[in-house]
Amino acid sequence: MKDAVSRAAANAPAPSLARGPVALEPVTVAKPWGTETWYSGIERRGESRVRLGEKTEPLSSFLARHGRSKPPLLLKRLVPRSGHLYLEVHRTKHEVYVVDRVDPAVWSDGCGEVLCGVDATVRAELGDEALRRAILNAASAAERRAASVAAVDGFMARHRLAVGDSVEVMPGVPHSLRQGVEVIEFQTPVYERLILAASQPVQTQNHWDSAAATDAMHLAPQPPPRPTNTEPRQTLATAHTFEVTRHIVAKGATLPLPAWCVGWTARGELRAPNTTFTARQAFLAPRPATLVAVETSEVLTARETA
Repeated sequence: MKDAVSRAAANAPAPSLARGPVALEPVTVAKPWGTETWYSGIERRGESRVRLGEKTEPLSSFLARHGRSKPPLLLKRLVPRSGHLYLEVHRTKHEVYVVDRVDPAVWSDGCGEVLCGVDATVRAELGDEALRRAILNAASAAERRAASVAAVDGFMARHRLAVGDSVEVMPGVPHSLRQGVEVIEFQTPVYERLILAASQPVQTQNHWDSAAATDAMHLAPQPPPRPTNTEPRQTLATAHTFEVTRHIVAKGATLPLPAWCVGWTARGELRAPNTTFTARQAFLAPRPATLVAVETSEVLTARETA
């Protein structure tokens, strides 16, 4: 992603700079399990755009014009309609999920599920090294189609999720979002993953990474999902390089934004210097700014801390 921004910098024109936050125009990518929509993504498979009045501009060009040499935090929406996401481990990437919708056709009680971390009871019974061997053996058998992926899933901790709940996925933690649980995701803007196991076809490679993933995964218990509340400000996650916060902004109240903050208007409407953000819109603030709530609004923001 950083290379794309650098190339754009060399070719960027010099129109006027944005006075305030700008709306992000998404690009949607089909996945074997559903769709992934990038609101601030810059990849060969697609690039998000920035809306400037009646026109749009590639995000990489916008960043270059505003003196930014690296991509912003990545904001996505994951919609696993037809299956589960891969069971993955990231070496450096930090992710935060906020549940946007739970499909009642899949989860009739309104609560979905995510696998996140290993099952503490199984770990206590087997011990760390035996647990890693057991997970690797199950994954290897599943990749050969000699066993079901469900055997690998059985070693993982299962967490129930309702709309508004949030989950922090730290580097090294095996995780898999389950079918029917749609989330807004904030993450480190890098593409790296190790596939421990997959119940869906893998499009980008012809093998799993079970041995490397098993070796890299952390076994420590993970914090449970954070339930939503009605507080005006709720910190959802404080990662190594960014912080995710939920804001409830009363009508007429203001929401200050730091430079290069990315955000999602979950509900309501907010006014910026040159535009208005309505429900289910993503935005980027290239400089410090203040939003004003036209009506009581719920906003998710991610700010850089390093």
